Parts: sequence; structure tokens; C-alpha cells
Amino acid sequence: MGKDRLRIATREDAPALLVLIQESFQEVKDYGIDWPSTNATLESVIENIETGVAIVLEREGQLLATITIRLPWETDTPISHYPFLWWFATAHAWKGQGIGKKFLKQVEEEFLIKQFKAPAYVIGTSGEKHPWLLDMYLRNGYETLFTQRDENDLGVALYKVLIPERFDEKILRVAEVD
Repeated sequence: MGKDRLRIATREDAPALLVLIQESFQEVKDYGIDWPSTNATLESVIENIETGVAIVLEREGQLLATITIRLPWETDTPISHYPFLWWFATAHAWKGQGIGKKFLKQVEEEFLIKQFKAPAYVIGTSGEKHPWLLDMYLRNGYETLFTQRDENDLGVALYKVLIPERFDEKILRVAEVD
């Protein structure tokens, strides 16, 4: 078995990343969850690579997992002043082997803590339609930032503190604008 490599995705990764995203998020799409990742196209994957920090885990040239770090200045309406993680996916052939959990830990240590020096980050999930994802995050130390109901689901924003001595609740929350 080859050595795993963590790196930032490039535009050349887009076709393989699209396959990984579509395959990985098919189950989520089957639950009736309508996220950008469940409707990924080559164009949206390229945009994700070019506007966020799309990180991939690869082994012998094969993509095993991906996650994107979105920074607060990427949007006019960030949900937090801390980074937001999304498009977290593990290739179907590697699910259930702990690769996603290990990969997320590496992203936290190598990128969020060492490079971005982020005291915390935010992640979003379905609060009702996905049968186990919210519980998994809560069991792994995430805390609820807020919930938001729409006509299809209950969206849940969660956060995880990485550097407790630098964490600031005022930076976590974005003041609502009237």
C-alpha cells in the first residue's frame, strides 16, 4: 500500500474530484438533501477549487477523500468569522475504514491549526433528513452554533474549537444585519 498524501487540489483534479463528490454524495442526495455538493457539476467543482481551499487525500494518484475550507471573506454573508468546512467526502470504496475521520484530523492539524492558526471552525449538516451525520458530529465534540429551518429540512451549523486559549465567541458568531 502506498503512502497517503495530503495536498491542495488544482484545476487538473476537477474531473476526478467530480467523480468522487458525485459518488460520495449520492446517498445524501437519495435522502432528499439539496446541497451544492449533491448537485455538483464540473463547473461547480472548478469554482470550489478556485475560490476555496479544496484539500484532497490521495494514494498512488487516486483521490480517497476531499474537504474544502471556505474562508469568511469568500461571501458577503458568512455564517461565522471562523473558517467553514464543506464538501467533505470519502470515496465510496474507502468508506467505513476510518479514512474520513483520519483525514479530517489531518486537515485540522496541518491546515487549520498550523497554517491558518484558526481557533475554531464551522461545519453544516442536515438535522433531520440525514439519519446519522448530526449525531456523529455531536459525539465527536462539535457544538451547535445555530439551527435554521427551511421547507425541506433543518439545517444545523456546528463548530469545533481547535485552540481553546485563542477561541473567541464574538468571532464565532456573525451579528445579524437588519
